[in-house]
Amino acid sequence: MARFEPENNIEMVLDGVVLSEFKQDILVIGNYKTKFGYYLKNKFKEFENIKFLGALYDIEVLNNLRYFSNLYFHGHTVGGTNPSLLEAMASKALIAAHNNEFNRGVLKSNAFYFENALEVTNILNTSKKIDNLHWVNNNFEAIEQQFNWNIINEQYLQFFRKSLDRFKRNTEIK
Repeated sequence: MARFEPENNIEMVLDGVVLSEFKQDILVIGNYKTKFGYYLKNKFKEFENIKFLGALYDIEVLNNLRYFSNLYFHGHTVGGTNPSLLEAMASKALIAAHNNEFNRGVLKSNAFYFENALEVTNILNTSKKIDNLHWVNNNFEAIEQQFNWNIINEQYLQFFRKSLDRFKRNTEIK
C-alpha cells in the first residue's frame, strides 16, 4: 500500500517477490495510473500472483487486508513517521520495512528490514506471521503507548508551553 513513487521501493519489493519461492497472491494497492505505476504494472504483468488492485480508500477494508496478510511491506524511505506505517502497526500486521532511520525509529527491533530485492526474497521465503506475533503485539503496544492522539497532543502542548515561557522570559529581559 503506497503511492507509486520510486522512493517507496515498490519495484524492489516486487523484484524480490519474483525471485522468491512465494507463490501466494501479492496485493499491490495504490493508484498505479501514473507513469511509474504503468511501468511497474507492465514489468510484472507476467506474474499471476502479483495483483495490482488500484487505489482503495475504505479504511475498514485496508485495515482488514493488513490484519489478515502474512506480511505487510513498507518501502517508504522519505520523511518522518509515516501514517501508513502506523496504520499497519495498529492493524496488527507483521511488517517488513525498508531499512532506514525513519522506519527503524518507529518499529525499532519489531520488524524485518530489507535494503534490496534479495533481502525481500529471504523474508518472503522464511517468515510467517504466526512465528512473529511478539513483534506484532509490540508494535500494537507502541501505537497504544506512544503514537496515540492524546499523548501526541499533550507533547505538542508541552512544547508550546515551553516555547511560550521562553518567549516571555526573553521579552521581559529586553
